[in-house]
Amino acid sequence: MFYSEYFIIAKMLVILGRSEFVQSELPKCPICGSTEGFESSGILSKYAQCCTCMSKWELSYENKKLSGLILHELPKDGSCVYTITNTNTPLFDVLGEWLAIDFWKNLELERKINWELLAENVSSDVLKALVTTKNEKILYQWAGIRIVCEEKIKNGNTVEKTRKESGVLLLTTQRLCWLAQRVHGFWKQASSFLLTYETPLEKIRSMSGDTGDSANWGSLSRISIVDSRGENAFGLNYAFFELFKPIVENAIETRTKEIDAEKKKQRLHIMLDFSFLKTFMEKGGLVIQVLKCPECGASIEFPKSGIQAKCPYCNKTIYAQDIFEKVKSLLE
Repeated sequence: MFYSEYFIIAKMLVILGRSEFVQSELPKCPICGSTEGFESSGILSKYAQCCTCMSKWELSYENKKLSGLILHELPKDGSCVYTITNTNTPLFDVLGEWLAIDFWKNLELERKINWELLAENVSSDVLKALVTTKNEKILYQWAGIRIVCEEKIKNGNTVEKTRKESGVLLLTTQRLCWLAQRVHGFWKQASSFLLTYETPLEKIRSMSGDTGDSANWGSLSRISIVDSRGENAFGLNYAFFELFKPIVENAIETRTKEIDAEKKKQRLHIMLDFSFLKTFMEKGGLVIQVLKCPECGASIEFPKSGIQAKCPYCNKTIYAQDIFEKVKSLLE
């Protein structure tokens, strides 16, 4: 048997031994709770990867004892966006950070996204640049570049060229926006942001992007988004696909539910009118002659029929269904 073969066998034994050793120290995965075990990799089994969620740690030893773990690759099941209970920070914040073994043994995750926490990362300059609707909230941002394709006529032929545009990809409760960064001034330069691309969340068809590890966590990651108009390519900081996809998917899911609820509400508006509402209230012992506008507070004569009425002062639409829900709660 050649020396290289002995080396391979010895290495396999070390890998198997380390894998079992990690399993004895961590009977279950700190992130997903799986008991399926870990796979070892790297020189002398430097890394351990959960067989279920695919989280990968770099192992740290002290006096031949496992002393800590460094989260090297984010889990592939989307849980990297969950909040660590005792530190109130998202899990992806500890990527590449050395943490004692007891931290991982006692790790507890609040298995939902803390949007208020993520929104704190949005810069004030970006907030100033975007005009939002009344019910729209800012959720998160990624800085980087957008690959812009432009068509130009050269010698009678159409030529496609690409350029890189610096800026911020911004996620709101209703849309995904690209705000290009503009630099102004000659002697004293200042920058501002301008909205150059947006797509409603419900129009996003698919996403793809780069995965990575702690070694290239701050570098640009390729992210592609396909909407109803085609593909849009970006290079974003701190945007591994394991992080980007669950954040955007969660926002899309919430937005889709809102749209469905609004459609259901509109169908109910057609069915319920003010004449029915008046009869319903009288049966419950309520007699209302005027309504108060929920927008400006003005008094409006109670409509005799119809599914909606408009405030003559602020033009706010008042639906019979909305009044019905409020009256129903009072009578209950």
